[in-house]
Amino acid sequence: MRQRFADDLESQNDEAIEGLNAKVRMLKDLTIGIRDEVKDSAIQLSQMNDAFSETSGILSGTFRRMNNMATRQGCRWLWYIVFLVVVFWFFVVVWWFRR
Repeated sequence: MRQRFADDLESQNDEAIEGLNAKVRMLKDLTIGIRDEVKDSAIQLSQMNDAFSETSGILSGTFRRMNNMATRQGCRWLWYIVFLVVVFWFFVVVWWFRR
């Protein structure tokens, strides 16, 4: 009787160990997936940072050229830009209320 009880306990322990092993494998796969996702996200963020830096350089050059042109041409270009901004704002407001 005592041997049978020991065998039952041992089989229960073996089943518990197998269940724990399965959970450990699942956790390992999950952590590997998280690690891969973090690496991919870091690469994408680096690429976005490079793209934003490039865009910033382009925009600063454009604004510098526009400022130079405005100083050479006088206030006339400033009024054109103000007019275009007002027209653009008007279309955005009209579009917003039509939605």
